[in-house]
Order: sequence, then C-alpha cells, then structure tokens
Amino acid sequence: MRRGSNKEVDPKFATLTVASLGIILACTETQAGRLAFDAAGNLFVAAGHSVFKYTLDGTKTTFAAGLKYPLGLCFDDKGSLFVSDGAVTAATNQRAILKFSPNGTSSTFASGISSVGLACDRSGNLLVSQGNSILKFTPAGAKSTFVSGLGNPIDVALDGAGNLFVEDRAVSVARIGRYILKIGPDGTKSTFATGLNDPSALAADPVGQVYAGVTAIDNSSHAVLRFAPDGSRSALSSVLADGVWSLAVDRSGDVFVWNGHAILKIDSSGSPSTFASDWVSPDNQWEYKLADNRFPEIVKTGTTQVVLDLDKGLEIPFAQSAQWSPDSKRIGINYSPPHAPHTSYETVAFFQLRGDKWMALPLPVDETSNRSQLTQLAHELFPKSAKLCDCAPDIDVLSLRNWTAADTAILYAPCFGRRSGELAAGLLFTLKFDEAGNWKIVDAHWMSKNELDNEQ
Repeated sequence: MRRGSNKEVDPKFATLTVASLGIILACTETQAGRLAFDAAGNLFVAAGHSVFKYTLDGTKTTFAAGLKYPLGLCFDDKGSLFVSDGAVTAATNQRAILKFSPNGTSSTFASGISSVGLACDRSGNLLVSQGNSILKFTPAGAKSTFVSGLGNPIDVALDGAGNLFVEDRAVSVARIGRYILKIGPDGTKSTFATGLNDPSALAADPVGQVYAGVTAIDNSSHAVLRFAPDGSRSALSSVLADGVWSLAVDRSGDVFVWNGHAILKIDSSGSPSTFASDWVSPDNQWEYKLADNRFPEIVKTGTTQVVLDLDKGLEIPFAQSAQWSPDSKRIGINYSPPHAPHTSYETVAFFQLRGDKWMALPLPVDETSNRSQLTQLAHELFPKSAKLCDCAPDIDVLSLRNWTAADTAILYAPCFGRRSGELAAGLLFTLKFDEAGNWKIVDAHWMSKNELDNEQ
C-alpha cells in the first residue's frame, strides 16, 4: 500500500488566495475529466472530436471519432465507457452522455446533459456534476439527485471506499481559493481541502489518496498535489510547464497527466516521464518543443540538439498546436503572430525535411495581408459564389485541421458574422504537397449547418 510522502509543498502552490476575481470570471472552460483507464490498463483520452486508446506500451489508436466535444470519461464495472459529449451553443443544445460497450458499439445513455465530471461507482451507478448538484444515474438510466446545494462542481473522483471527491469552482469563494468536497456514500458532505489556486483536474486511487492539478499564483507553472486520506497535502510533482488538463491513476499508483498535447507519467517519487506525445514525430526521431515554455523549436527526440529554431522565423507569444505528417517528413504549426490589439489573427506555417535539414515551405496565403486569409483562398476557388463581405474583419483565422496522408493536409477557415460575432460559415481546403514542398489546393468544402453547429 502506498502512503503519502513527506515532501514539502512548493510555497507557490500553498497560498490560499487567488490573484484576481476577474481572471476566474473569464475562465469559462475546463479540460478536466478527459482521462480514464479500463480494467486491462489501457488509457483512454478525449481530445478534439475523438476518444483515443493507448495500450500499456503507448500505442495509440482511435476508439471513437466524430464526437461533438467530449468532456468527461469513465468506465463502469462491466467495461462500458461513458462519454459526456457536446456543449450548449447559441444554435443548438446537442448534449448527451454516450455509452460505448466493450466492443465499441455506441448508444445514447442520457440526453440534454453533459459535464466534465463523470464517475462510475462499484454498483454501476453513474455520478455526474451538473449545475449546483451531483446527479446519479442507475445502470438502467434512472436519474435522481445525489447531492445538491453545491457551488460550481466541475471534476469528480471516487476512491475505493465509495467516497466522492468534488472539485468546486464556486465564484463566491474565489478570493480565498477553490476547494475540494468529500461526499460519503450516504451523501454526507464535508470539506476535504481548501485554498487551492485554480484547480484544473481531480483523481483518486483505491487507497483514498486524492490528486489535484493546480496553478502557481503567477501562472508560471503547474503542479500535481497529493492528498492523504486525512487531507494533508504534498507536492507530488511541481513546475509542470504545460498545465494539467486531466488526471488519472493506474493500478500501480502511477499518476497520468494530460496537458493537451502529451501524456506524462508520474511515479510515486514524483519523477515525470513522457508516456505519449503528439509533439513527437511518428517515427520518434523529432520533437516539437517550446523552449522556456515559449520559443518553438524542433529537436532530436530525447536530446537538446536543436535542428530548427522556429523562433527565428515565427514570433509565437504562446503555445499553439503542432501536427506531424504520417511519414514524419512535414510538420504544420498553428500560431498567432503579433497583430493589432482587439483583433484575432491566427495562421499556419509548414516545414519539411529535405535531406538532413528542415526547411520552411511557402505559405498558402499572403502573410502580409492579415484579416483576409479566408477571402484569399475562397476567391481563388469560388470567384463568383464566394460572398464573404459579411465576415467580421477583425477575426482572421486559418488553421491546420489534420493530415489525411503524408502529402495531404486539411486547412480550416471560419467566417464569423460581422454583426453577430457567431460562426456564420466555414471552409475546409485540401492542400496537396509535392516532393519539393510546393502545394496546391485540390479540393474545397463549404461546411454544412450541422458541421458548423458542431464547430461551435
């Protein structure tokens, strides 16, 4: 049996205050609850519009695709996976909890509800954080309120004794830090931990230890705190640069952290290692990194040898997504160059391996003409039908959606209404590269209303 360590808490993470209530009010989304282990020890991750499966050796496959916006995962005692999918938008209220049988067959378990906080107890009941309550669904789908009167419950986790731990982000206590509640099997509530700065994820192991991701007061780094059953805390791992989006604990007591592009494995001593990373090329030869959590570069995997200093060609003020082509010979990077205040400008850059050197490829658009990327691409293909004058001129976005082949990439360009500010149209462009890295648009697709609703 593992016990809580005596490691002292990093003082940056021990404070009881939050810097600004305004920052809390601006935070409208959390990434918690997107990791879950099945009985065989496979790790499932909700990312984008899919759920991915990682075997014990880190091999990645797609378990479910085409989802709206998966928020939370959990497995019941029969091996079925529950996925909280969808989010309310101005156009639709397509929310549901989906149930996937062990063979992958999907069905709708509950409609009109979605939450980042899902937990399955030993009796097969599903516990869901919703509004100011925790709802309980029996295996047959009967719904009841397990506990109410909470502040703003987000992520939840169950220990081996059936105690439910709830990360509560109630705005009413933002000035003194967030807290974790403990709810017994009979619904009795108690305060388990207080004074947490921006807790972002929650997990528990069978022996009653609880794990929470928190942020340093100055937002410079993140940590995973470990709580003993009595509530005493220690820093399991600190100074994690890329954030703690989700947490899960395996049967050996190792903690897994999803940060949006990589899964870290933290052993009982607090030593982190990379279990899987989308920023490592498929052939495991190259890795996209952000030096000092800011400056982009490509290095030889497992070394500090920089083979391409992207900061010399790109000015990236914060981390954006990077995607490798299946053959590891190209990489596309979505980023936001410096632009005028109160505007949005995002674009994409491509790089290709030629011999033993990485080289920049021509851009699909004229980089000197921001706020017109969609217009440039659309008018090239649809000179008569492209009527984009109603797109908001202060929102200009072009991004790499995915690679469909080693030489084929899909670009996404949305149009936000000039008056409404809501997503009004969207185009998908298929880019094909030749061996020299030259590109051409071979297809374009106007997105349907249903596709646009999912994009919201």
